[in-house]
Amino acid sequence: MVEGTRIERRSIWNFTITDEGWGWTCTHPNGDVERSSRAFTSLKEAGDDAALYGYGAWKGAERRAVVLDEF
Repeated sequence: MVEGTRIERRSIWNFTITDEGWGWTCTHPNGDVERSSRAFTSLKEAGDDAALYGYGAWKGAERRAVVLDEF
């Protein structure tokens, strides 16, 4: 590994709204992409569905507990 570079190990989640409704997309570290199979009427419904596929938003206390590696 080149000094100062990092390997992403987290999945990237995106929530979008279209004319059909809310949906989610997840890009995994290996490059695979998953999408919601349908549109939802609310962001909450889309988030609840995404949770079935591994989505989980950090709570405030969890986010503050993260310690970043030094370069």
